[in-house]
Amino acid sequence: MWLKLIIIILFISNIVALGSAFFTLLADQGQSSRRTANRLILRVTLAALLIIVIAYGVWSGELRISSPWYSPGV
Repeated sequence: MWLKLIIIILFISNIVALGSAFFTLLADQGQSSRRTANRLILRVTLAALLIIVIAYGVWSGELRISSPWYSPGV
């Protein structure tokens, strides 16, 4: 339960960081500012954390693959 909540929080914060970077890109209008780059670095970090948390969930068995075409015995 907690793992799924962490995944949802990381996913939403990733979308917010992407929107924030887009807003600063439009607000700066090509000025020499590192705000956009810093926010995109934050987004990449959040995406990496999201992948790590999902991989841990699958590895630990708390998250399962439930697609109809996946058969673990084959």
